[in-house]
Amino acid sequence: MKKISALILLTFVYSCGYTSLYKEMKSDLNINILSMKGDFEINNYIKNELRISSNKDSSNIHNIILESEYKKITLAKDATGEATDYKLEMGVNFIITSNNNKQLVYEENFKIKKNSDNFEQSNYEKDIKKNFSKIVQEKLILDLIKISDN
Repeated sequence: MKKISALILLTFVYSCGYTSLYKEMKSDLNINILSMKGDFEINNYIKNELRISSNKDSSNIHNIILESEYKKITLAKDATGEATDYKLEMGVNFIITSNNNKQLVYEENFKIKKNSDNFEQSNYEKDIKKNFSKIVQEKLILDLIKISDN
């Protein structure tokens, strides 16, 4: 019975014309990153995402300076003094030099518990950085579209 319900649900979802809001993020923007400062991983994630969404043939050219900051703050410790909870904070500052030096600042944060496996903890934090970067990139694209429309 569960298989039939799942099949019927999938049929309706595929045929209803649903598309993701951000699926068509490739817009008429040509984004050039002039320089990057701050966290290497975050900067590269953002740069790669912007390269994918940028249209090199567009006349809407935006030159950007990217500055990022990443902090891992200890929120709680156990009786031995070892950290158990963390807060991950990311701030990204975009300076758009092609539009009279307009500045856009985005901040994200996330609370996590410490994992006993350091390798898993590191991978989890990388995934969070990727997700933060994707969110910031999408917000930047939306703001650049608004700027271009004005």
